[in-house]
Amino acid sequence: MEMEEEGDSSLAVLNPRGIDLIRQFGKQGSGRSDLTLPSGIHATQQGQLFIVDCGNARIQVTDPRGNVLQQVTSPTSDGSARRCRNYFDIAVNAKGLIALSCAAERALLVFSRHGRLLQTFGGSGSGSARDELEAPRGVTVTRQDEFLIADIRRGSLIALKLDPKTGSRLERTVVTGFHRPYLVAACSSSGMVAVSERGNETGHVPCIKVLEPGWNTVRVLGVCAGMGPILVCPWGISIDTDGNVLVADWGEQHRVLLYPAQGVGWPIVTQGLSSPRGLTLLPEGHLAVSDSMHHCIKIYQYKGTH
Repeated sequence: MEMEEEGDSSLAVLNPRGIDLIRQFGKQGSGRSDLTLPSGIHATQQGQLFIVDCGNARIQVTDPRGNVLQQVTSPTSDGSARRCRNYFDIAVNAKGLIALSCAAERALLVFSRHGRLLQTFGGSGSGSARDELEAPRGVTVTRQDEFLIADIRRGSLIALKLDPKTGSRLERTVVTGFHRPYLVAACSSSGMVAVSERGNETGHVPCIKVLEPGWNTVRVLGVCAGMGPILVCPWGISIDTDGNVLVADWGEQHRVLLYPAQGVGWPIVTQGLSSPRGLTLLPEGHLAVSDSMHHCIKIYQYKGTH
């Protein structure tokens, strides 16, 4: 289904009522084009989708219509060990490096564009150094083309600048002061970052913190009813070029919420999702959602073409 421009496409207005599902792909299974419990998802500037196929312990690389272009798996000495892995989130930088977080191994795996494992940061079995990752969850790419990782155990965001050929660490920045940071998103044009925090029983409520490029928090979303829906259990997040923040939230309903850069937030997808784990924005103004319990990727019309 091709988008047709209507009127002045430069307006690129958001629909305040909701957004339309335009297609979906994937079904449960382990075949070449199947997905089982898809988790994190990342769209490149070229429009390729990198999908964490969690139940099959692999990365599926597709075009926006779901045609499989590549598959990436991590080498193991014991084939059965791969099934025990819990791949979580994914990001791809401009150089083609692929960063994949693994909750079970508490590690960030870095692959070449061809799918070869180059580096492992953190890891439960490595007796990892103090400066390594302890429990990486969300990963994204910053405006500087660095990987930004949310470490839920350390309460930190860690930015890694990696060598484009070897994946080895060149520089590292640590931003502390978060409560159980979970998913993270960055805008490649503005440099703004959004990070979700998980709530707990001791009074910390779930929220999304929006940071400016200097790492200072400028907004806190999802905690004040006057500014939009109260977050219950935030999962995938994305931030667009205008500073609008999108988040998949698991409340009584599983839905996608939009918090605009100014004004009050509202739900834009209110039905048809079951445990949506990942969100990403495609270059042509579409929103891709990994609908985990439906084992598929759903593509919505988010904005008109610019």
